[in-house]
Amino acid sequence: MTRLFCALAAAMLAVPTEGADNYVGGYLLVQDVQQLKVLASKASTLPVNRMWLSFVSPTMLYVNGSHTLVGTGLNLTAAADGGFAEVQQYVKQLEAGGVETFLSMGGWNYNCYPYLYMRYSVGGYGTSTPNYWKIQEFGGGSVSGCTKGNQYCYVCEPPSQHTSLDKSFSIFPEPAHSASWKAAKEYVTSGANGVAPQWNENMIPGQQWTDPKTGIATLVPGMTAYLAAGRNPYEDIVHLAKDLGCAGVDVDYEEMWHADTFKTGTGPWDLQQTVYKYAAILKNVEATIRMVAPKMKLSTAAGAVGAWGGNWWGGNLKGVWLKVNQAYPDLMSFMAGGANSGGVNVMTYDLSSNEQYHECPQPGVCQLDQQVAFYMNTYQQATISAAVGYEIGTPAYPDPTHDPTHQLPLTTQMMNNIISQTQSSHVGGFFWEMYKPAQAGQATPTQLAQALCKKLLPGSSRCSGVIPPWK
Repeated sequence: MTRLFCALAAAMLAVPTEGADNYVGGYLLVQDVQQLKVLASKASTLPVNRMWLSFVSPTMLYVNGSHTLVGTGLNLTAAADGGFAEVQQYVKQLEAGGVETFLSMGGWNYNCYPYLYMRYSVGGYGTSTPNYWKIQEFGGGSVSGCTKGNQYCYVCEPPSQHTSLDKSFSIFPEPAHSASWKAAKEYVTSGANGVAPQWNENMIPGQQWTDPKTGIATLVPGMTAYLAAGRNPYEDIVHLAKDLGCAGVDVDYEEMWHADTFKTGTGPWDLQQTVYKYAAILKNVEATIRMVAPKMKLSTAAGAVGAWGGNWWGGNLKGVWLKVNQAYPDLMSFMAGGANSGGVNVMTYDLSSNEQYHECPQPGVCQLDQQVAFYMNTYQQATISAAVGYEIGTPAYPDPTHDPTHQLPLTTQMMNNIISQTQSSHVGGFFWEMYKPAQAGQATPTQLAQALCKKLLPGSSRCSGVIPPWK
């Protein structure tokens, strides 16, 4: 009876009220400042009330008051300020129109270390894994065939994306020179249980790092100007967001390579070192907010498997957010509830129905709406208030050319199912991405935003608005 009562109580707490805290949001992969101009001009009628501008680099440099996007990874124009003045103007219009604007750090490319992701994630668990085909196709079936010349078998991005090892990728650094980073480490260490934190401050962007397991030296990806200037990117994102007039900042942390490289145990493994690193990053950002912009909000993108307990067999970030919540509950509550809450946005997309690789969370739980319900329930069980994630168009995973049959795109039917079956238990819904094209039968950005708006912001006049074309 006690167990039943607790389950019912948790379910009641998870059901949101339809009020001011509910949000409908979209990530905007800013490719042209014209996108922001068009959206800002329609701010009061957009069918969203939150927007994430993406992405700045985790190795960004911004000096408070400098008013430039140069060095941030988000340079948008050829102007001397990289488009800062224009972005500032459009952020002001968006905020005035009722759309909270966040500045997002990270994204997939700004989380990927090609060599380590190839060696210990894609190629670290034998040949029968979902992405090993890349090593077979580009490396002749061996990790030794994955080199700088083929971007380590193009594990981070396919050749069609024309990425550069020197410019396209980044890690989340550990800025040893920074006092606030040292304080964040001390905070994490004081709350550590079990294995002690092991930091990797010798992994410095722009410098060679030698893999102690293989002896192979590779260039650590990321920009380097922040080092010469003695800056800390986890402070600088807050300063930049404040100067732009943003309501919040967002940490999109997806370093799967880190979990697989620094795992402990013999299988199942433990990814506690990645829990520590992520917690330290959050603490560094949070401490800067408290000091620089006390009313600023903090959000994070979270993995679909992030609150799922149990054994971890590698290749993802299973349980990271659960473990952070258990060891450092104040970090999660800062993002998930209260005045600074920007939301825990669960990326319940880029999922696969390929049971050969055990990619359904349970046997028979393979359809998109079923998996979304399953993963969002793990966040409820972990008592983490979280938002449901949706993706427009063709998913990035599984690879649309290599394994299209196991893709799970957001069809209009799946959109309706998820909103009716799962969304009502969560205060927020968000999607990737505001201008991503949809195929026939799939939900468009406007269709999804309107449907979420009607569910989460019932009666709002913006629910009949559209996301306007920008070109």
